[in-house]
This record gives sequence, structure tokens and C-alpha cells, in this order.
Amino acid sequence: MTSHTGIIGISGPSSSGKTTLARLLQRIFSKAGEDSLETFIIHEDDFYFPDDQIPYTTTASGKPVQDWDTIDAIDVNFLSSTLVYVRDHGHLPPRLKSIQDRNEKSSSGVDDGTILQLQQEVGTRLRSLRRHTGEGTASPVPRTIAFLEGFLLYSPPESENKDHVLRPVHGNIDVHLFLPAPYERVKSRREGRSGYVTSGPAPEPTLLPQRSSVSDEVDLEGEDDRPPQNFWTDPPGYVDDIVWPRYVQDHAWLLLPEGNSQHSGTLRADCQELIKTVGQGVNLRTDAGVIIAPGQGTVSISDLLKWAVEEVMKYLETAHERQ
Repeated sequence: MTSHTGIIGISGPSSSGKTTLARLLQRIFSKAGEDSLETFIIHEDDFYFPDDQIPYTTTASGKPVQDWDTIDAIDVNFLSSTLVYVRDHGHLPPRLKSIQDRNEKSSSGVDDGTILQLQQEVGTRLRSLRRHTGEGTASPVPRTIAFLEGFLLYSPPESENKDHVLRPVHGNIDVHLFLPAPYERVKSRREGRSGYVTSGPAPEPTLLPQRSSVSDEVDLEGEDDRPPQNFWTDPPGYVDDIVWPRYVQDHAWLLLPEGNSQHSGTLRADCQELIKTVGQGVNLRTDAGVIIAPGQGTVSISDLLKWAVEEVMKYLETAHERQ
């Protein structure tokens, strides 16, 4: 029997607030009174390959460094298979144990009064939806919501790139939220972090070959057999050498102003020209099937939360209207 589970994607550059927003949304929708939804979070960071399989790249200065911001560092097959499993079962597969939840947590920045108010409003709207579902009719409103957060989740419109590597991930997401953040904020926030918990044996300090982001078939019912955790700290200059250039290149289809997206292939060949073109990276397209947060990355987390709650409710209410 297939579970009625909705998947809400939350993407954006490093340090844009994805994890914080996912945790806040879970708190709102899982504690909205008697009509609360079953909720859980899926962290894309839990789908990194082990440390010794993370590819190296060479910076502009000629220094080899591990590249955690390339799609080749992510087990895309494991991620897409997990999303299919979540849709079928309504919970995470046994194999997946979160590493992300071991990373440092900071204050959400949203006061308890605002959270309580949103919980009450969501509860009222959910009750209304279920009250208007015909007696004896299966409710089209999902009873379970998974909040998927990560820096590489979406693919461009099929008309622009039908075979994009993230197509199977994008296609298993019901709502595609995106949090823009200007370069200066990404740099300051990322460089202010202490580091990240990782998994697997430590890599050899050598230039490793690029590897495919597609793994063998995944046994999702098996135990998590990944090795013990390590800890990654960004080396000096990592944001400018790796994080921001990778983000801009991978999201050129979304970052380039409307009308210029057709030139992304040409610009992609010249990374520095592409970075120059997108500037602070906050002028995003609105015609690519992705819902862009308001304010160009400058709104408060409280306003961001209210916007996201409304988008999730729109999805739930639209599902109800389709019955």
C-alpha cells in the first residue's frame, strides 16, 4: 500500500538557512494540534560519499583540495532511491542514519510567540481541509510531510536539459522552495562555521580521480554500514575557491536573468565571467518551476518561515481541491 507522503524541497546556497527553515517547518506542522501531520527531515548532507571518495579539485592557485560542493561528492542514486522509498513507506529507510543531526545547531531566530501563532493557524487550516473531505472518501491531503533540505536538489526545465543528473531527485519533490542568499552573506556565514561531521576513512592527501555520482543499487532496508564520523574544516579561501564558483556554475540555469539563460552554456565555460554576470547571485529566474523566497536573501527568518508555511499550505490546499 502506497503511503500518501508529500516531499517539500528547500534548497539554496551554503549558509542560506535551509536546515534552520526545515527544522522550523517541522516544528510548525508536527505540533499543529490534533490535526498535526507526521513530519521528518531529509538532509542531503547525509548522502555524501565517504571521505575517501570525495573528489579533489585544483584551485586557481594550483592547490589540490577536496571538493564537497560538486555533484560528484553526492550519492545521487542513494538520494533519489530514498525519496521513492519515502513516498512508498511514509518514513526514512532503515539504512539512513543522519550525520547532519550531529552538526552544531544554532538558535532559529524565531520567537516562541510567532511559532505558536503559526502552529495554531496551520492547525485551523488543516482541520478545515479535513472537514470538507467527503465522508468515506480518502483524504487527498498528505498525512505525512518530509522536508528535504540541501544545496543541490533541483534541475532546470526539461525543455532546457532533459537528462540533468538531478532530474530523478527534482521529479520526486512536490514543492521546490529556493532560498537566495547574496555572496557576502554566504561568505561570512560559511567562514563563521566551525566545520562539519563527515563519514568514512580519512582520505590520502593526494589528487583523487573524479568519480561518478551514481552508485550501485542501494539496499535501503539494510543497516547503515558507513564508517565512523570524522570532522571537516574548510581550508582558507574555500568559499571563494570552491563554494561560490560551484554554486554559481551548478545554478546558472536559475541565476542568470530571464532572457539570458540560453547563454548559460557559453558562460559556463568561463567561470569567472559567469560569476561576474550573476554578481551577488540574488536575481533569480521565476519561470523555471522553482518558488523563490522573497527579499533576495535579506528578509528575516521569521518572514521566511511565514512565506514557507504559506507555500506548504498552498500545496496541501491544492491537493484537496484536486479531489
